[in-house]
Formats: sequence, C-alpha cells, structure tokens
Amino acid sequence: MSFDQGALFDDVPPTVLPRGLRVQRGRVLPPRPTTAGRPRPATGPAAFRTDARPPTRDEDPPLWAVRNAIKAMDPDGVRTGYAIREALDQIYDGQRTGRWDYTQLLKTEKTHVGTLVEIWLQREFGFADGDDLDYMIAGVDVDCKWSLNLYEWEIPQEMYSRGDKIALVVWANDYTARWASGLIRISESVLRPPGRQRDGKRKLNDRGRDRILWIEPSANLVENTLLHVHDPAKLELIAYAAKGQTAITNLFRELTGQLVNRATVLTAAQQVDGAKRVRDARKHLRPDGVVIFGHYEPHPRMAADLGLPPPTLGRFVSARLSPWYEGDVESYTEIEGRRWRLARTDDPVVEAPVLPSQGD
Repeated sequence: MSFDQGALFDDVPPTVLPRGLRVQRGRVLPPRPTTAGRPRPATGPAAFRTDARPPTRDEDPPLWAVRNAIKAMDPDGVRTGYAIREALDQIYDGQRTGRWDYTQLLKTEKTHVGTLVEIWLQREFGFADGDDLDYMIAGVDVDCKWSLNLYEWEIPQEMYSRGDKIALVVWANDYTARWASGLIRISESVLRPPGRQRDGKRKLNDRGRDRILWIEPSANLVENTLLHVHDPAKLELIAYAAKGQTAITNLFRELTGQLVNRATVLTAAQQVDGAKRVRDARKHLRPDGVVIFGHYEPHPRMAADLGLPPPTLGRFVSARLSPWYEGDVESYTEIEGRRWRLARTDDPVVEAPVLPSQGD
C-alpha cells in the first residue's frame, strides 16, 4: 500500500505549515521560485589573476598527500559529485515540501547547506574526525569549506591564527550543474584584510584564489531536473499538479529524452513509494506510445540503442516510440520481438510495447 505523505497536512491549519508552503488536495505546493537570491552563474575556476600558483609537491608535501588520497578514492570525481547532490537534495526535502530551487528555502535552511555537504563527504569517504578541524586525511588535519558562490569561502581565525591549516574548498552551482573542489593552505598572505565581522571570518584574496590546488576544477553535477524546466506550462503540470500520480505521469510525458533523477521523482510524487508511481506512469503512458527506461539492464542498453542518454543508478528517461520499418533511417531497439524507434513529431500515436520488468 502506498502512503501519501501530503495527507499528513490535510487537517493542519495553513499557519502551521512552513512559510510559503500551502496545501492543495493533500499535496504541499511550494512557493514559486524567483531569480532573486540565486548564486552567481559560474561553471568553474577563472583564469589566474596574479603571479601566484598552487604549491608544487616539493613545496607542500602534506597538501599533495591530501590531494593524492582524495584522488585515489575518487579518481573521476563521481563520489564527490554524488555527495554534493545528496546534500542539496536533502536540504530541498522535495518529498515532503515539493521544493527543488534554492530560492524556495528558508533563510535558516540556507545556512545549513555547508554542514550537509561536510557530513555527506565524510559519510561517503569515511574520513576520520580531525584533531582540531573537520577531517583527518592522509594524517593531515583538514577543514571543509563550502560556498554557493565560487571563491567566497569564509575562513575562520583558527585556520591561520595557530599555524597555517589546510582547507578543502568545495563549490557547486545547481543552476549551471557544475561543481569544483580544491585544497589551499590558509595563511595571512592568501586572505583579504579583516572586515567588521564579529566572528573574524575572511575570504580569499586574488593570490589566494590562484594558490588553490584544484582536485576537480570543473565537473558535471547530476542535474536537478525541475530546475532546468524552462517552460512554465510544463513546470505547472509537474510541480503543481493536484495529485502525485498526475505529477509523475506529466513528468515523463513532458520531459521525454531527458534524464530524470530519483530526487525529482520523489519531489513530484511527494510520496514514500515514488517508484510505484513510476511503474503506474508506465501503464498510464503506454496508450500514448511513451515508455520509461530505468537503470537496470536491458533498459540502459535499449535507451542507448535509440540515441537516448542511458539511465544510471536511480535515474530514468522516457520517450515516445513508433514501430521501425525497412527503409527507416533512425536507429532502433528490439522490444517484445519487434523493432522500435523514436517517434517523429508527425508519427501517429501507437500503443507502446511493454518493457522488460524492472526492480525500480
């Protein structure tokens, strides 16, 4: 039996709900996203501004030891990207709130993003607690610093007042779907002059920016699907649908050809068993010729055969199909003993085949 968490709010007065959230027919409808308050657009580190450069291996062996330890555990950056994605999705809490955009968060929630990133990185890599700082990596005390705006990490006094400490600086932008991480040894020479902040935190100066030893200078972040729906009408059909099943069905009908991650499914469904909503959406969309590929084989292979992005763990991709006939130039895949291709805009609607069963 599926359980609709939105029903928890059915008898709750609107004033008890978090600010900006309202209930409609058992669902929590989030406030509309805005452009104000978004982080600055960025895709990765900028060009050098000074003659400063990251230290060499001989100049700072401990810094490089930390870098090498992280690269050994995460050579392609996938694990770090996963931890960042999980931290962001946790703060949105879409399954309970329907939110997917940073501007929908409460002020107090925004201050906790960095803490969640720190926790998820430690959880993913199993870093030991540091003696004075967040982590112990390769026998070195390392502090984790997060910022939604590139280069705006806030450095506390303990990072430089009692010896020059190493900071693992992490940045991500959900709107450009990019992230980066690097290491820098904090000292007076890499910091701006003290400001008026009572906590004494300071930001990097231009030389500090250029001294960062990048671990991953610019990597792809798993896309926040709803954040990249630029058609207001489609977004309305998905995020503000009256029922969870309607939202999921609309999600895969409107966003064919796009990878959809599990967090988006949970956000749209607002139910514990979001996966069941996907299974039901397959049934609802079959008369429209639409299939939904999951991450278990042979679905990824079938998607790749059709030129679609193959779903990886926890992701889906939908498409409208038409039978493939001799003379068709499109690529095809075989389902139920018949060849199928992506439907053209002018193809008549044909009932979709039944895909091999999935564990999603």
